[in-house]
Parts: sequence; C-alpha cells; structure tokens
Amino acid sequence: MSPEDPKKNANDKITVWPQWLATCTLSLVVIGSGLANGWASPYLAQLTSTEANMPLRLTDAEASWVASLLNLGRLVGALLSAVCQEFMGRKMVLLLGGLPLLASWIFSICATSVMWLYTSRFCSGIGSGITWTALTLYLSEIADPKIRGSLISMNVNASTLGMFLGNAMGPYLSMEMFGYVSLVPNVLFMILFSLIPESPYHYVLHGDIEKAEASLKWFRREADTKAEIQELQEFVAGVQTNIFLKLREFLTPSNLKKPLVVMGVYVFFHVSGYSALMSYAEIILTKSQITIEPSLVVTLLGTSMIIAGSMATFLIDKLGRRCLLILSCIGTSVSLALLGLHFQLLELGYSSVSLTCLPIISLLLFNFALGIGLQPIPSTLVGEMFTANMKNIASTFINCNNALLSFASAKTYQPFLDLVGDKFVYWTYSVSVLLSVPYVYFLLPETTGKSLLEIQRAIKK
Repeated sequence: MSPEDPKKNANDKITVWPQWLATCTLSLVVIGSGLANGWASPYLAQLTSTEANMPLRLTDAEASWVASLLNLGRLVGALLSAVCQEFMGRKMVLLLGGLPLLASWIFSICATSVMWLYTSRFCSGIGSGITWTALTLYLSEIADPKIRGSLISMNVNASTLGMFLGNAMGPYLSMEMFGYVSLVPNVLFMILFSLIPESPYHYVLHGDIEKAEASLKWFRREADTKAEIQELQEFVAGVQTNIFLKLREFLTPSNLKKPLVVMGVYVFFHVSGYSALMSYAEIILTKSQITIEPSLVVTLLGTSMIIAGSMATFLIDKLGRRCLLILSCIGTSVSLALLGLHFQLLELGYSSVSLTCLPIISLLLFNFALGIGLQPIPSTLVGEMFTANMKNIASTFINCNNALLSFASAKTYQPFLDLVGDKFVYWTYSVSVLLSVPYVYFLLPETTGKSLLEIQRAIKK
C-alpha cells in the first residue's frame, strides 16, 4: 500500500523506477501463467485432430477437461495463497507460486497420456491461483497511488503477452519443447524476485517498523518515510489476526458489499465467454471457414490484446476505471454480436469466402475491447477496494469465485454449443456483457488517484 503524503509538495518528483522494476520482475511469473493459458488453443486443436503428429489423441470430452482443469486448480491455489499469506507475507507466497508452475511444465514435457495433461493443467492452475491472489495485493501495497493502476494493469498485460507467445509458439514447437521454453521465465522469476523487498505493509502489520522503513526507502528512494509509515499504521490499525474472527467480520453486510461489487465485474468478464473463446480460438476459426490459416489469426488476436493492454496501462490512471470499463463492455458486446451474425449468415448460405473478414474482425475487436478494460481493471480493483483487515480474505473470496467462473465458462462452452448452436452462444454472451454498462455506471466507485486509506474514507461517506 502506498498512501500519498499530504504534506509533500505536489511538485516534488516522486521516484518510481524501483516500483516498476519490482513489477517487471513479477511479470516473469505472470508470463509463465499466460503461457499456460496460451498453450490450450494450439495444442487442443492438434490433440483432437487425426492429422497432427502428436504423442496422444484426446476425445472432445477429454479436451474439455484439459481446457478447464487449470481453472479448477486456481481455486485450490487461491485458498492456499490466502492461508500462507497470513504467516509468510506476499513475497514468499509469490515465490511459492512459482513451484507448481515449474512442476506443470515438467509434467507437460513428460506427457504420454491424458492423465499427465490433467495433472499439468491442474498444477498450472494452482500456481496461477497462488500468484494472482497475492500479486495484486503486493503491487497495491508498494505502489504510489499515481501509478498503482498502471503497475497492476502491466502485469495483466504480461499475462496476455504470455498467452500470445503460447499461441505463437504452439503451431511450430512440439509439446515437449514448448514445456522447456516455458520453464525459462519461471526460473528467472524465482531467482530475481528473491532480491526484491517484501511489502512494507506486511512489516507494519507484524510490528516490524524498522524493516518497513527499509522497504519503503528501497521503493521510494527517500530518506524520510515517517509520514508514510504513520499512514500505514493508521491503515492497519485494529487489524484482526484471528482468521475466524476475520471471516465473521467479512460476512457482515457492510463488509460483504464491496467484494460482491468487484465480483460482479468479474462475472461480466466471464459471461463474455473469454475462457472458452481463448481455449477454443483455433477451433472456432476453423468452424467459421476462414480462408486464412487459423493459427496465424490466433497470433494476431494475441497481438491486439497486447496493444489494448499497453493502452490500458497508460490510460487507466488518466481516464479512470469506470470510463474504460464502460467502453470495454460496449466493444465486447458488439464484437460478440458480430461473431454470432457471421454464423447466422453461414447458415443462410452466404459464401464463406466473402465472409472471411467478419469473424477475424469480430475476434480482434473482442480481444482489444476486453484488453482495454474488462481484463485488467477487475484485478486493479481487488488491490484497491478493501480495508487492511479484509484485503486477504476478500482477495481470496474473489479469486476462488473467479476460478469457479473460469472453470464453468470453459467447461460449459461445448455442451452449450451442442445445445443451441454457435450463433445463439455468442449472442447470449453479447447480451450478458451489455448488462454490465448500467452495473458499472451505478454501482462501481471510482478509485483512480486515491491512496488506499483515501479510498476507504471515500467509501464510508
């Protein structure tokens, strides 16, 4: 947490490069997590194909489990992260999250049956769940309020970069070689992040003011950190250490409202079908009968989301969270409506050659619209919206539900598709996402530019 010092002259130059350095180091493990997400699209297409030269073949049902088990693992990882953070702190938990990610790639390298893939994907999910539950809290605690949104958004974009690399490498590398390449960012992360300090919030929470000051001096490069330490002490005042008392306090209506509001934003993200569309992107493009190689288009999709994520990193602390979210929701809804229209036109007998651009433009817009708001901003809100007493348990609650929603989205896609057909699937997603616009406008508070203490004061008014 990084509250502003109100006594500081507004014209004073704030040193932020150590915060960016910590964020870049963290992005290595996030890229590793993104590679696990990006693995699904190219390799599920190959593993279910009778033509590809693969060490094993999957049925549609097995492919559905391979696509969705990662998200079930995230649920387990989020719970483990919550328990460990109470005792170990954010930094050690983040390092811990790198271990199951390393294990997942080893299982993938050794895969000779579907059970190896199930285990690999589940371990990837555990590592991702541990990492994401701690990551947004760590970044929100070390960041200056003026760049907090940008730092968190950058790591969300790093996940997109990892997914892009996975989509790009998949068509050209064997599963074994992909696993070896994916080990690299995880190993680098565990070496480099061990050199970055723990969050000053963790030290203040445990009464170690001397280490908290040293941590703040590293991140701020300032000799005098007393004012910020005092605000940190005020922020953590009255924090309950008993997990059961925390849970009871969390379940009171006044405290439960904030995580439910943030959870609502995540619900709209998942009803866009993101998890399913990213896992099945190559298969969807093949079904849409485009005349361009689907694997090439999937790579372009990753590029569009990276561009959008980079723009979000720059705009999130300038335009504000709510404005970007509303623009993102509208763009996502339009893109899904166009994708459904494409399959409707195919059913009506229109030439697939003349329609080739429509699904490509639809999915490019889908990725861009999500990348500029619905993807990065919910993670930012998790790091901002909660009191010191509720941060860990609220983050765990949201990440567990987020994992379940991701699992449900990926697992129900194929049965839903079989039941109603392509066009109605995407039109359902489109209408669902559009409902998020009034939700964001009327229920979501603006947090841009405020310290964590200022946000809590504003929410209480």
